[in-house]
Amino acid sequence: MLISNRFYLTDQDLLNKVLHIPIEEMKGACMREIIENLLLNSEKKESVCLVKEIAHRYGEKRLTPGELFTCSSQIYEHFRIRLAQYKQETFIVTLLDNKHRMIADQMISLGTLNQSLVHCREVFAPAIERRAAAIVICHCHPSGDPKPSTQDITITKRLVDVGNLIGIKVLDHLVIGDNEYFSFVDENIMPD
Repeated sequence: MLISNRFYLTDQDLLNKVLHIPIEEMKGACMREIIENLLLNSEKKESVCLVKEIAHRYGEKRLTPGELFTCSSQIYEHFRIRLAQYKQETFIVTLLDNKHRMIADQMISLGTLNQSLVHCREVFAPAIERRAAAIVICHCHPSGDPKPSTQDITITKRLVDVGNLIGIKVLDHLVIGDNEYFSFVDENIMPD
Protein backbone atom coordinates (compact mmCIF):
# COMPACT_ATOMS: atom_id res chain seq x y z
CA MET A 1 0.00 0.00 0.00
CA LEU A 2 1.36 3.39 -0.95
CA ILE A 3 1.06 6.02 1.77
CA SER A 4 -0.82 8.39 -0.55
CA ASN A 5 -3.53 5.73 -1.11
CA ARG A 6 -4.48 5.52 2.57
CA PHE A 7 -6.94 8.43 2.20
CA TYR A 8 -9.05 6.39 -0.22
CA LEU A 9 -9.38 3.35 2.02
CA THR A 10 -12.63 2.74 3.89
CA ASP A 11 -12.60 2.11 7.65
CA GLN A 12 -13.11 -1.57 6.91
CA ASP A 13 -10.17 -1.58 4.48
CA LEU A 14 -7.87 0.04 7.06
CA LEU A 15 -8.83 -2.44 9.77
CA ASN A 16 -8.49 -5.32 7.32
CA LYS A 17 -4.93 -4.26 6.48
CA VAL A 18 -3.94 -3.89 10.14
CA LEU A 19 -5.84 -6.78 11.74
CA HIS A 20 -6.33 -9.13 8.77
CA ILE A 21 -10.03 -9.49 9.56
CA PRO A 22 -12.21 -10.22 6.54
CA ILE A 23 -14.21 -7.18 5.46
CA GLU A 24 -17.47 -9.16 5.55
CA GLU A 25 -17.00 -9.59 9.34
CA MET A 26 -16.90 -5.83 9.86
CA LYS A 27 -20.39 -4.47 10.34
CA GLY A 28 -21.11 -0.82 11.06
CA ALA A 29 -21.34 2.55 9.37
CA CYS A 30 -18.45 4.21 11.18
CA MET A 31 -15.18 3.19 12.82
CA ARG A 32 -16.73 3.29 16.32
CA GLU A 33 -19.55 0.87 15.32
CA ILE A 34 -17.14 -1.43 13.52
CA ILE A 35 -14.81 -1.59 16.53
CA GLU A 36 -17.72 -2.18 18.94
CA ASN A 37 -19.02 -5.05 16.79
CA LEU A 38 -15.54 -6.57 16.46
CA LEU A 39 -15.07 -6.42 20.23
CA LEU A 40 -18.26 -8.43 20.65
CA ASN A 41 -17.93 -10.88 17.78
CA SER A 42 -14.35 -11.21 16.54
CA GLU A 43 -11.85 -13.92 17.40
CA LYS A 44 -9.21 -11.16 17.42
CA LYS A 45 -10.69 -9.19 20.32
CA GLU A 46 -7.30 -8.62 21.94
CA SER A 47 -5.84 -7.17 18.73
CA VAL A 48 -8.92 -4.98 18.27
CA CYS A 49 -8.53 -3.71 21.87
CA LEU A 50 -4.88 -2.86 21.21
CA VAL A 51 -5.70 -0.94 18.02
CA LYS A 52 -8.43 0.94 19.89
CA GLU A 53 -6.04 1.86 22.72
CA ILE A 54 -3.37 3.04 20.26
CA ALA A 55 -5.95 5.28 18.57
CA HIS A 56 -7.01 6.72 21.93
CA ARG A 57 -3.46 7.46 22.96
CA TYR A 58 -2.65 9.01 19.61
CA GLY A 59 -5.67 11.32 19.81
CA GLU A 60 -4.96 12.51 23.35
CA LYS A 61 -2.30 14.88 24.54
CA ARG A 62 -1.38 12.93 27.65
CA LEU A 63 0.70 14.42 30.41
CA THR A 64 3.74 12.32 31.18
CA PRO A 65 5.21 11.82 34.65
CA GLY A 66 7.28 14.87 35.55
CA GLU A 67 5.36 17.18 33.21
CA LEU A 68 4.13 20.43 34.77
CA PHE A 69 0.37 20.94 35.23
CA THR A 70 -0.53 24.55 34.46
CA CYS A 71 -4.18 24.68 33.39
CA SER A 72 -7.46 22.77 33.18
CA SER A 73 -7.22 22.26 29.42
CA GLN A 74 -4.20 19.98 29.97
CA ILE A 75 -6.25 17.61 32.11
CA TYR A 76 -9.11 17.76 29.61
CA GLU A 77 -6.78 16.84 26.73
CA HIS A 78 -5.20 14.13 28.88
CA PHE A 79 -8.54 12.39 29.55
CA ARG A 80 -11.09 13.44 26.91
CA ILE A 81 -10.82 10.43 24.61
CA ARG A 82 -10.34 7.87 27.36
CA LEU A 83 -13.34 9.09 29.35
CA ALA A 84 -15.55 9.39 26.25
CA GLN A 85 -15.63 5.61 25.93
CA TYR A 86 -17.33 5.06 29.30
CA LYS A 87 -21.09 4.66 29.45
CA GLN A 88 -21.13 5.27 33.20
CA GLU A 89 -19.61 8.01 35.31
CA THR A 90 -15.92 7.35 35.87
CA PHE A 91 -13.92 9.20 38.54
CA ILE A 92 -10.16 9.69 38.16
CA VAL A 93 -7.53 11.46 40.24
CA THR A 94 -4.32 12.97 38.88
CA LEU A 95 -1.50 13.04 41.43
CA LEU A 96 0.93 15.96 41.43
CA ASP A 97 4.12 16.73 43.33
CA ASN A 98 4.84 19.96 45.24
CA LYS A 99 5.72 21.79 42.00
CA HIS A 100 2.52 20.51 40.31
CA ARG A 101 4.35 18.03 38.11
CA MET A 102 2.45 14.89 37.27
CA ILE A 103 3.22 11.77 39.27
CA ALA A 104 0.45 9.51 37.93
CA ASP A 105 -3.28 9.22 37.43
CA GLN A 106 -5.57 6.56 38.79
CA MET A 107 -9.17 5.50 38.31
CA ILE A 108 -11.01 5.75 41.61
CA SER A 109 -14.46 4.49 40.72
CA LEU A 110 -16.66 3.33 37.90
CA GLY A 111 -20.14 4.49 38.78
CA THR A 112 -23.60 4.21 37.30
CA LEU A 113 -25.12 5.87 34.25
CA ASN A 114 -25.61 9.17 36.05
CA GLN A 115 -23.77 8.86 39.35
CA SER A 116 -20.17 8.38 40.39
CA LEU A 117 -19.79 6.63 43.73
CA VAL A 118 -16.81 8.29 45.40
CA HIS A 119 -15.47 8.19 48.93
CA CYS A 120 -12.73 10.48 50.21
CA ARG A 121 -10.52 7.62 51.42
CA GLU A 122 -10.38 6.11 47.90
CA VAL A 123 -9.49 9.49 46.38
CA PHE A 124 -6.71 10.26 48.84
CA ALA A 125 -5.30 6.76 49.34
CA PRO A 126 -3.19 6.80 46.13
CA ALA A 127 -2.18 10.42 46.82
CA ILE A 128 -0.91 9.51 50.30
CA GLU A 129 0.76 6.33 49.05
CA ARG A 130 2.58 8.17 46.24
CA ARG A 131 3.42 11.19 48.45
CA ALA A 132 1.46 13.63 46.26
CA ALA A 133 1.29 17.27 47.36
CA ALA A 134 -1.74 18.08 45.20
CA ILE A 135 -4.41 16.41 43.10
CA VAL A 136 -6.78 17.23 40.28
CA ILE A 137 -10.04 15.30 40.25
CA CYS A 138 -11.90 14.52 37.08
CA HIS A 139 -14.98 12.60 36.04
CA CYS A 140 -17.16 12.17 33.00
CA HIS A 141 -20.85 12.73 32.38
CA PRO A 142 -22.00 10.12 29.84
CA SER A 143 -25.02 12.36 29.11
CA GLY A 144 -22.58 14.68 27.36
CA ASP A 145 -23.49 17.71 29.48
CA PRO A 146 -20.49 18.73 31.62
CA LYS A 147 -22.50 20.98 33.95
CA PRO A 148 -21.81 19.75 37.50
CA SER A 149 -24.65 18.29 39.52
CA THR A 150 -25.44 19.24 43.10
CA GLN A 151 -23.73 15.99 44.13
CA ASP A 152 -20.60 16.97 42.13
CA ILE A 153 -20.44 20.30 43.98
CA THR A 154 -20.97 18.60 47.35
CA ILE A 155 -18.27 15.95 46.83
CA THR A 156 -15.84 18.62 45.61
CA LYS A 157 -16.35 20.62 48.80
CA ARG A 158 -15.89 17.48 50.91
CA LEU A 159 -12.69 16.52 49.03
CA VAL A 160 -11.25 20.03 49.39
CA ASP A 161 -11.99 19.97 53.14
CA VAL A 162 -10.31 16.58 53.58
CA GLY A 163 -7.39 17.65 51.40
CA ASN A 164 -6.88 20.77 53.51
CA LEU A 165 -6.98 18.65 56.66
CA ILE A 166 -4.33 16.17 55.47
CA GLY A 167 -2.18 18.64 53.52
CA ILE A 168 -2.97 17.60 49.95
CA LYS A 169 -4.35 20.49 47.89
CA VAL A 170 -7.24 19.80 45.50
CA LEU A 171 -6.34 22.12 42.60
CA ASP A 172 -9.39 21.60 40.37
CA HIS A 173 -12.32 19.36 39.53
CA LEU A 174 -13.10 18.80 35.86
CA VAL A 175 -16.32 17.34 34.52
CA ILE A 176 -15.90 16.04 30.98
CA GLY A 177 -18.81 15.87 28.53
CA ASP A 178 -19.07 15.60 24.75
CA ASN A 179 -16.11 17.55 23.39
CA GLU A 180 -16.33 20.07 26.23
CA TYR A 181 -15.57 20.28 29.90
CA PHE A 182 -16.40 22.22 33.03
CA SER A 183 -13.58 23.33 35.33
CA PHE A 184 -14.52 24.37 38.87
CA VAL A 185 -11.51 26.72 38.91
CA ASP A 186 -12.19 28.29 35.52
CA GLU A 187 -15.83 28.87 36.51
CA ASN A 188 -14.83 30.31 39.93
CA ILE A 189 -16.79 27.80 42.00
CA MET A 190 -13.84 25.86 43.44
CA PRO A 191 -14.18 25.76 47.25
CA ASP A 192 -11.29 27.08 49.38
